[in-house]
Amino acid sequence: MQMTSVMASLSRACEWIWRLAYINLLWILFTTLGLILFGIAPATFAMFAVIRKWVMGEEEINVFQTFWKSYRSDFWKTNLLGWILIIGGFILYIDFLFIGNFQGGYATLLSGLLILLSILYLVICVYIFPVFSHYELKFFQYIKYAVHIGITSPLSTILIGICALAVYYVVAFIPGITPFFSVSVLSYIIMRLAYHSFCKVERKYTSYIEEA
Repeated sequence: MQMTSVMASLSRACEWIWRLAYINLLWILFTTLGLILFGIAPATFAMFAVIRKWVMGEEEINVFQTFWKSYRSDFWKTNLLGWILIIGGFILYIDFLFIGNFQGGYATLLSGLLILLSILYLVICVYIFPVFSHYELKFFQYIKYAVHIGITSPLSTILIGICALAVYYVVAFIPGITPFFSVSVLSYIIMRLAYHSFCKVERKYTSYIEEA
């Protein structure tokens, strides 16, 4: 009985290793097919769309079919979202270079403001694709809701940051696993924690409506 349980656990672990490796390879393939700049955002969204189904218990889906459908259906919308993030990050980078020319209290004030904006930017980058894959909203509401989820779920946001550092160091130490487990593992962690936050926010909203 115990041996059967161990074998079942090993089989389950191997199944998840295969899933994460497969989705990571799909992400690399479709990012490349989009010439990277036009493929990374749709491929990232498609990956989160697949992982979201796994997190919600739909583990027997056709991964390639689900990935391809998501990649194709919102190709231009996700690209617009991706370019907004890229431009926003570039503006923050230029602002930090610009502040380097100042000194004194004014520079300290501007640096503090930019650090806060940078944290907000990172929160948006972390939650935007989970939000996009989970909700049907107007375009700029995705950004607004990503900020809302990140701010109202500080523990999840901190855990994601810690896990991101852990994945980075593991990949740096074992670079051979990069094509198989780098992006997919972190995305799975983000989606699982984000989904927990979604459920918590939705329960609070439902409770508020019932009390009203």
